[in-house]
Amino acid sequence: MVKVGIIGAGYIAASHADAYDTHPDAELVYVTDPRPEKSEALARRYGATVVEHSDELLASDVDVVSVCTPSPTHAALTIAAVAAGKHVLCEKPLARSLADAERMVEAARRGPGMLMVGHVSRFEPDHRAARDAVMSGRIGALRMMSQSITSGFPTWSQDGWFADPERSGGPLVDLAIHSFDYLTWVCDAVPEQVHAVGSSRPDGLTDYAVATVRYDNGALAVVETSWAHPPGHGLVVTTELAGTEGRLAWDSAGTSVGAMNTSSGATRHFSQLGSRGFHRQIAAFLEAVMTGGPPPVSAQEGLLALQISLAAVESLRTRSVVRLSDIAARADS
Repeated sequence: MVKVGIIGAGYIAASHADAYDTHPDAELVYVTDPRPEKSEALARRYGATVVEHSDELLASDVDVVSVCTPSPTHAALTIAAVAAGKHVLCEKPLARSLADAERMVEAARRGPGMLMVGHVSRFEPDHRAARDAVMSGRIGALRMMSQSITSGFPTWSQDGWFADPERSGGPLVDLAIHSFDYLTWVCDAVPEQVHAVGSSRPDGLTDYAVATVRYDNGALAVVETSWAHPPGHGLVVTTELAGTEGRLAWDSAGTSVGAMNTSSGATRHFSQLGSRGFHRQIAAFLEAVMTGGPPPVSAQEGLLALQISLAAVESLRTRSVVRLSDIAARADS
């Protein structure tokens, strides 16, 4: 039985906890969070024990650790966990800065623990089926990809840290990184340059943006992201993959299992696809832990997705095309 600890007890930690709880080879043992009421509620739901500090959790006999904390804290917690011999599933984005992400990549190289990055889109059934179709050549050579991933402003962050662009990076870093990772994985090519346009709230947070990514095989990706939609909008995802021999297109409404009409007049679609994505992600992670295999999403892949996101942020700021090689070179200097 693989013993599990979770650092963080907020919104995303609950998805991890549920996936571990349903896996036959995992036991959620410890939960820790700076907010005792949060850690106690999550631990109580899954029969785990609360520990006061992450150091105490890392000193325990857990085999794996999920890091489900705000992005700027990922590096210190993950590096400490890997060095302690724990296998780590760190939520995306890998880090808030490239310098931190590079340190995490190096920590993963040194070990002894393994590091996987939580890019859950790769494990969602609809996204994976589409990627499999592309890899099998069913739509020919991939030429054009697009994904729109939009929502209302996320209100569940501790102390409202999502609203601070220095901490969250806004939707280009926290939300669109799903698309940047997924489309790069589908394309199986090297991203070369990024260009982005967008609009900002009065407080300076960019809450709507469109980014284009050009790859070395000639493919192009267009990513739309937003936190500017009305409350109750929910997470809406629309994807299109076009090749020389065909086209795949789907959206979250089309893959949902039902719709709910609310008293406000809004319609909310709901689905178990997201839940199955987290369950498949955790299952793949645990399989790698138990077999000694490589992480299903490596630290290097998490670094690449972050490079694209930060290139988009820089493009938005400078109003110019940003080359990924320049972003990588600055991180190494």
